[in-house]
Amino acid sequence: MLHHYTTVSTLALILRHQTLRFTRLDQFDDVTEGRSIGHFPLGARTFASCWSAAREESIPQWAMYGDGMKGIRLSLRPDPFIWHPIDIRWHENFQFIDLQAPYSLEEMLASNITLAPTPEMKAMFGQRVRYVPDVQAAIEHLYSNPTPDELTLFGEGTEIAYFKPSAWAFQEEYRFVLAASPGPETPYQGDSAAYIRARGDWHRTGVDIVRDIPNRTHVDIRLDSEALRSAEILVGPLAPAGTFEIVESLVSKFAKGARIKMSSLSNTIRPR
Repeated sequence: MLHHYTTVSTLALILRHQTLRFTRLDQFDDVTEGRSIGHFPLGARTFASCWSAAREESIPQWAMYGDGMKGIRLSLRPDPFIWHPIDIRWHENFQFIDLQAPYSLEEMLASNITLAPTPEMKAMFGQRVRYVPDVQAAIEHLYSNPTPDELTLFGEGTEIAYFKPSAWAFQEEYRFVLAASPGPETPYQGDSAAYIRARGDWHRTGVDIVRDIPNRTHVDIRLDSEALRSAEILVGPLAPAGTFEIVESLVSKFAKGARIKMSSLSNTIRPR
């Protein structure tokens, strides 16, 4: 299973809405993840959801992301998403043919964003992070940037997001990564002709589809409800009295069947 350390309030949102939040890389705590290559802001056009592949509980992870050890650790199967066929042939300049993606058309074409499915997405969407001494040197084979205004990405175009400096190796991170570009304010609502008209009007405002940044810092992707029902939730080692009962209530209402346990580190860490 994969593990996500977070707050009880975030768990409530995940369970209630049955979604997982993906955050833009330039919002992450490692500021180098918001990198640009030449004039192309790759970090601000890439969104990720971050998990730990380490089975054992991590004190640093509890402290940094688990609300100071007072939150929870949510554990899900490695592929907790709903996969959708994507076959868009709405316009000669707007086509995504015979693809699969972990989001629906409505999620793909939401307000102010366009998510970009890729041919090998099902195999490449979730990967372990590679920790390297020099990220820039490690990713140079993934693109060609002969001038600041020219960029060719090799592979799926998201591989750069799976490299981090060695100092972060304690996280043993596993990531799900989405590529995105800007989109019109009007989302797709089931009428392809109306969406293409809205997109045409938006293009005429002078947007730069290659270099502009999506006007959103996160996107929410729907989870398979069965993945949540088979989840495991650990309550943090320093969680206050009543936290276990709050989690029990959330699970009973939104994810019946999920297992709840106290952290194995409970009663072993002195509160400060």
